Amino acid sequence: MKINDIRDLIKQDTDFLREDCNIDIASLRVPEMCSKYHSLIYDETMTLRYFEKEYDIIKCQRTLYYTGKADPEEYQKNPFDLKVLRTDVDLFLRADERLNEYKDKVVAQQQKLNYLTEFTKSIMAVSFNVGNTIKWKKFLNGELG
Repeated sequence: MKINDIRDLIKQDTDFLREDCNIDIASLRVPEMCSKYHSLIYDETMTLRYFEKEYDIIKCQRTLYYTGKADPEEYQKNPFDLKVLRTDVDLFLRADERLNEYKDKVVAQQQKLNYLTEFTKSIMAVSFNVGNTIKWKKFLNGELG
């Protein structure tokens, strides 16, 4: 799922929760919404794991490439004439475009997962917030002193 889709989904749910007329329904929807977002967290966690595995595979391939141990066909496609010291391999890996593309995917996926996790935590606090809202409305109406 793309981050914009997640943002839209969260916006729809937060708009519903903000409406005064929905305060009781919102409280009852908390378990349903938690379940929905926990499912999304699971899916996004599995996607993150897939990206992490892809990153590890590419990192291994690129390490072999920079140490001169890759398949000769790789050097025919992408010539590399430098002799890299073992201590400098990490420098080349950090600057490698292919590897950085995969790392960016991992980081973006981690951010998506954090976003979903934090929103799910806030949903769990809705019941508490609903109780406070009810008390505040009673206070404004003079029912609480």
